[in-house]
Amino acid sequence: MIITLTHKIRLDPTYKQMRYFLQACGVARFTWNWALAEWKKQYEAGKKPTGSSLKKQFNAIKPVEFPPEPGRNWG
Repeated sequence: MIITLTHKIRLDPTYKQMRYFLQACGVARFTWNWALAEWKKQYEAGKKPTGSSLKKQFNAIKPVEFPPEPGRNWG
């Protein structure tokens, strides 16, 4: 008999932490949608895009197309 033990952890973030979590989710969703659209565009053009090539392309255009807010950098 296999017994699986689990732990339920509830987060109770502050307002500032909640804003950060929401922003991180939005950035992830935006990046995924950008990569999906770029993959489809390249695939229809007869290319075979990879995850690493899309990541390189996004990192190359990120500072120009999506500049960071004042006081922040892309790290």
